[in-house]
Amino acid sequence: MVPTGRGWLHEVKYDGYRIVARKAGGEVTLFSRSGLDWTVRFPAIAKALLSLATESVLLDGEIAFVLPSGITDFKSLQEHIDTPNTAIRYFVFDLLSLDGKDWRKKPLKERRAQLAKLISAKGVSDFLIYADYVEGSGPEFFAQVRAMGLEGIVSKRADRPYLSGLGKDWLKIKCTRGEEFVIGGYSRSDVKGKPFSSLLLGTFDDGQLIYSGKVGTGFDAADFDMLARKFKPLERAASPFVEVPREERKDAVWLEPKLVAQVAYTERTRDGRLRHPSFKGLREDKPAHEVHRERNEDEEAGMATTRSTSGKTASDPTFDGITLTNPDRVLYPDIGLTKLDLTKYYEAVAPLMLPYVVRRPISLVRCPEGYAKECFFQRHAMKGMSQAIKEVPIAGGESRKKYLYIDDASGLFGLVQIGVLEIHDWGVSLDHIDQPDRLVFDLDPDEGLELATLKAATVEVRDFLADLGLKSFLKSTGGKGFHLVAPLTPKLGWAEVKPFAKAVADALVSARPDRYTANPLKKTRENKIFVDYLRNQRGGSAIVNYSTRAKAGAPVSCPLRWDELKGLKVAAPYTAKTLPARLKALKGDPWEGFFSTRQSITAKAKKALGFG
Repeated sequence: MVPTGRGWLHEVKYDGYRIVARKAGGEVTLFSRSGLDWTVRFPAIAKALLSLATESVLLDGEIAFVLPSGITDFKSLQEHIDTPNTAIRYFVFDLLSLDGKDWRKKPLKERRAQLAKLISAKGVSDFLIYADYVEGSGPEFFAQVRAMGLEGIVSKRADRPYLSGLGKDWLKIKCTRGEEFVIGGYSRSDVKGKPFSSLLLGTFDDGQLIYSGKVGTGFDAADFDMLARKFKPLERAASPFVEVPREERKDAVWLEPKLVAQVAYTERTRDGRLRHPSFKGLREDKPAHEVHRERNEDEEAGMATTRSTSGKTASDPTFDGITLTNPDRVLYPDIGLTKLDLTKYYEAVAPLMLPYVVRRPISLVRCPEGYAKECFFQRHAMKGMSQAIKEVPIAGGESRKKYLYIDDASGLFGLVQIGVLEIHDWGVSLDHIDQPDRLVFDLDPDEGLELATLKAATVEVRDFLADLGLKSFLKSTGGKGFHLVAPLTPKLGWAEVKPFAKAVADALVSARPDRYTANPLKKTRENKIFVDYLRNQRGGSAIVNYSTRAKAGAPVSCPLRWDELKGLKVAAPYTAKTLPARLKALKGDPWEGFFSTRQSITAKAKKALGFG
């Protein structure tokens, strides 16, 4: 039901990707709702944000593709993602911070007034659109939106502080129903040239995939081709669903439940099946394991009112002087890992982890309510941080703000206290702030690429670096790829290190164009490994050894011995629950010798790569 009264602001619901945008001087970063850096996916929007007349700003909004009719269309956005298409717009509906001032606690109406001034200023790009609202008259506005064929509205309390997701003060009311579903298989088609007749859909509940029905409409020729390519490497022998009706098992091809589809439908039957579903497109901003059945508004509001916002209590545990508030807050709901559990994990790994992170500039991914809720990226201090999290000025960049670092275990526990689930470092120490002390090559495989191919490529890159005179160390990232890290004696600057890293990546691509790409655009990465060398530049960062990741299962970035690579069954073999036992069994640092390695980028290595 649409709320009534002048205390509510009502906005159009756009059919696109929710994006938090950060501008810091001349640097722009776009974050998906799961905290991924999607800047390269929307180049025109990133460029447009530079037109804002402000030193720094943090915005919330929706990136969408606008049809000639004025309606936003998710499928068209998918088709033009990673391109500078002029029909893609950023509809901005909230202001989180502006020039160092935190606006999140101010009433929505006050934030909106300041946002309107910012977006409407002279010289601001047309690619940025202020998402206007109607005050009061909610039912009438909803009727107009429905008549126009739009997706729905979002109603928000005018007097409330910033809310990152739905709750009793922020309601989503749809004209037509639509949700995200995991694709667990498909039904074969008896029509020649048609790869499937329908998709078999489900959602996760306590780690189990529950069948929701099938969808057989909404596909065009491009969808059939794209989905058929993605399905092939995901085929499996057994059904991923807990239970599937007998009639749906006939002619079914089962898939690993990794792809997420956006599906519109009219209603659900009593047994949870979808009526009149229609395929809208694949979603890439949410991992499959996070797709759960959407609750209705009353359920969402009920959950919101019961969320704990309490502060410190007498029974809260303390770690190295850091009091842990809300220790029972579940940060990884899929495995029940709490804030206290995470702190104990870092307590266990701190002796090995601290040498890799202390007195180094760090960037953070914070998820105060857990990885499945809203997360955000942070480089600078905010109110409420422990004094154990320290600040340092770094000259030479666009931002005048100080950056963060820690210098002991108290700092590490202080990060957990504020909900940090990922710690990334710059590749320099504070003692040599402009001289990198390591090279990092991130081998990021395309979805579905076989692990055996990735492992072979990792050895190939190791040997290539060795031929250049560089010893490298192996690390699982907690994701689907590996990092190769070559320690450097800190004497060269970014201007010398970055071109060398690029030359290495380019040489790999030239030698094996079938296996590697150095281009971050998704369309160039099919069945290949992206050699990400851009971490080797000022402000570029890489996940720190032993840091957790904001992903299901609490995977961790883990240093590995080279002789462990061959036996790996998955690219992310350890989690916050399993790694401490592994380290006890090793009785030492897997990267023994890392800090005593003395090497640099030599003239001979440059010559071998054809530059310098």
